[in-house]
Amino acid sequence: MGKRKVISEAEIELRLPEESEVLGIAEKLLGFDRIMVRCLDGFTRLCRIRGKMKRRTWIRVNDVVIVSPLGFSD
Repeated sequence: MGKRKVISEAEIELRLPEESEVLGIAEKLLGFDRIMVRCLDGFTRLCRIRGKMKRRTWIRVNDVVIVSPLGFSD
């Protein structure tokens, strides 16, 4: 295995949330790949960091993140 490429904050591209996504603020890091996020729609959600993002960038408390809620049917 080779060395991983380190991406600085200046190289990260910004994108706006799509229609099914919500902006939120990371409140608490829970370990493994879980975070408590306070979303702009008023809910506090338990979120999972996807594997691709976990390996690319670090998320800290008070960072703005895009949350994609899963739709569960009854």
